[in-house]
Amino acid sequence: MEPSLCTFEVFNHLRKSTSMDRLIHNKGLVVESNKSTSRRFTSFPTYNNKVHKGAFNALRKEVYQKLGDYKQAAHHKILAKGIFLLLLFLTSLSLYWVFATQPTLFLLLAATLGTLCLPLVLNIGHESVHGNFTPNKKINKLAKWAFFLLGTSDYFWSLRHNYAHHAYANIGDWDLDIEQSKIIRLSPDQNWEKRHRYQHWYMPVVFMFYTIVWFFYRDFKDISHHKFGKKTIPNHPKKEIIKLFAAKIVHLIFLIGIPYYLSQDMGLVMQGFFLFHFSASVLTTFALISTHVGETQEVVAVNDQNLPYSWFEHQFRTTADFSTNSHWMTHFFGGFNHHVAHHLFPNIPHIYYPSITPIIKRHAQENGIQYHDYTNLAQAALSHFKRLKKLSMKERGKA
Repeated sequence: MEPSLCTFEVFNHLRKSTSMDRLIHNKGLVVESNKSTSRRFTSFPTYNNKVHKGAFNALRKEVYQKLGDYKQAAHHKILAKGIFLLLLFLTSLSLYWVFATQPTLFLLLAATLGTLCLPLVLNIGHESVHGNFTPNKKINKLAKWAFFLLGTSDYFWSLRHNYAHHAYANIGDWDLDIEQSKIIRLSPDQNWEKRHRYQHWYMPVVFMFYTIVWFFYRDFKDISHHKFGKKTIPNHPKKEIIKLFAAKIVHLIFLIGIPYYLSQDMGLVMQGFFLFHFSASVLTTFALISTHVGETQEVVAVNDQNLPYSWFEHQFRTTADFSTNSHWMTHFFGGFNHHVAHHLFPNIPHIYYPSITPIIKRHAQENGIQYHDYTNLAQAALSHFKRLKKLSMKERGKA
């Protein structure tokens, strides 16, 4: 039987529990097991695993053979890189305060801090959410506080990322990462509106506000949101809501409160605050749009709770890689550029992705599945805007 994504395949010797409870698939039903809630059954979209039977098992077997016994050094390298990025961020933050009275340096440091957000989240926060930052559970749990530094919550991010996005990548109404505002049209199945004819022009400007919207709106929306993919939570833990508010207060103190106290120049401080978020937003959105919503990736529709592809094929049809030959990009993005590998093996540390990506490409070809890969980030981002331009036009025959 083809394994489901939410049973996250890991090295047998790396198998570990996550902070979220494991979902168990059974004939189109999902059993949610949670200490704070009773067990319940919910209908969910089912992959067409009658095709490509055994394809993932064959891939997994070769990947494990390639990697051999797990090397502790891999986690040491990830840990060392994480510590370096954290120290670099904290040093830049300290200098941001020190030079609060010198406009040029202050704004330069604001942009630097914003740029450091993505590698900090991907190399520390993202890895820790998947249990990959370190085998030490206490350190891994501590690493999740990387989200706290950026004014958000690892708890809500994990719900979106693990239970909605990874389980149902690019599936309408299930993947919350593509459930965007009506101002953007990502699929022919979405209703066309007059404003969409200009979306390839105005979306680059909108993208500049991505983290600001996340900080001031999306997180608060998630508090009142109770369904994340296949996981339904009647009430979010109060401590997680408190942590979210605390993170936002600390973020505002770090970026606005302390600099204003030191400079007494609110105009300059607000420029720094927005420059921080503009820098973080542009880099973050470029990474996100490059992996799931280019010209070639599909946004898949559910037909009577049935999906058209096997779980294995679905990962290739909805995901793309970029800059896989660049070691620098792999380190900077925490393996995010090897995105197909990440969706197939989310609990394998990203440091192994360059080794297993060629194997994944070959298995896709052997199974008659197209593997999508962009030479660089610019090419991948351009593909997204070509998609927006194509979908800005109303299809013939549509009302």
